Amino acid sequence: MRLNAEFVRENGCFTGCTVSGHAPADTDTGFSVLCAAVSSAMQLTCNTLTECFGVPASAVQVNAADDAHNHITLRLPQPDAVQSEILHGLLLHFQMLAEESGGAFRVKVSGK
Repeated sequence: MRLNAEFVRENGCFTGCTVSGHAPADTDTGFSVLCAAVSSAMQLTCNTLTECFGVPASAVQVNAADDAHNHITLRLPQPDAVQSEILHGLLLHFQMLAEESGGAFRVKVSGK
């Protein structure tokens, strides 16, 4: 199983992030810790944007059914520079986790 994160950038601003994947029950502890770190960082970012900055962001979590992947999606309807940079910080954090994951976590950016 692998974790994936995709960040969306539009007109130079980060507008969203989707994380998918999960650690099955029989997964080694390291992958479970990676999943927990990614989920926690997503929750922190969502809460910072919505609760601290009052951003009307949409945050949706879809739990896996059988072999499906969990999905957590955060979308900013009209990000300003600060909101975009908060997502940029999440991207940097995820890139560091990906470097240390031995290929278990992939991070990509789409858009311009």
